[in-house]
Amino acid sequence: MTAYNNSWIDDSTFHSDVHQLESLWQRVPIGPVDLPLIDLGKGAPLVFVPILEHLEFVYARQIQALKESRRVILYRRQETRTQPIGLQERAEELRQVLDSLQLEQVDLLGHGDAAMVLFEFALRYPQRCRSLTIIAQAADYQIAPHPFIWLLHELLLRLPVEYVLPASFLRRTVINYITACNPDNTTAPALPRSLINEQFCKIAEWPLVYKRSVLPIIHSFDIRQHIDELTMPILLINRADDVLSPEAKTSWLAKHLPSCAGYHVIAGKERFFMYSQAEQVTPLIEAFLYTLNIQHNTVRQSAIQES
Repeated sequence: MTAYNNSWIDDSTFHSDVHQLESLWQRVPIGPVDLPLIDLGKGAPLVFVPILEHLEFVYARQIQALKESRRVILYRRQETRTQPIGLQERAEELRQVLDSLQLEQVDLLGHGDAAMVLFEFALRYPQRCRSLTIIAQAADYQIAPHPFIWLLHELLLRLPVEYVLPASFLRRTVINYITACNPDNTTAPALPRSLINEQFCKIAEWPLVYKRSVLPIIHSFDIRQHIDELTMPILLINRADDVLSPEAKTSWLAKHLPSCAGYHVIAGKERFFMYSQAEQVTPLIEAFLYTLNIQHNTVRQSAIQES
């Protein structure tokens, strides 16, 4: 095992969590295709909206904890390497999952790019959303990282550079942003860069996936003009210094949402803090969902008494 100080997630813990998650996939007919699906526990359903294939580990520790009190569902999205697939298609993919499982209204949770899909879905189908939990994502993606990444995006969108762009270079560039943090943040648990890279290496034809499955979602994401339409209860969680989802932007979102049920800033050390600091994040989610259940039961009892 690689030696890390006590603030890092160790290799054996991570590999065990990834192996356990991978062992749970079952192929289920969803619309016109079979998708790998995890469906565990009993109770009110909570659907985890997936990010890139092989990065679903970000939800692994929440799935294990929450399946004890709820029905938890995660599907592996289909990555495309030929035709672009954007927010609308991803939102419809989520709708097909809910339809196939005969779920009319659910609690939904999304991290990063998946939260963008979740926002799009909530704007299209608000009646299907009992609540949203948004991790590490603001209302737009107009950030100011090193200008090189945006030049790279423009080249990918305009030219067929994905056929000559080394996968290792693109992985390194993306992981640089994922692991960026304040150098003074030395105590928060984190996931080692080598383990993040290990998962990214499992994504076949990464430059093609980045161009067809990632860029169409992130490149022009902006729902600031539609914030007032998101009337369902929403829990927001971010870390203090995420360069891809600046805290100032999630703070703005918390202030402008019609029904923000809570906003929490975690002293995370990299973008996947939901996994590496599950001990802090999971109780926030549990408390939010518990309060929703109490409110839902109170309303239902009142309706019964009135009838």
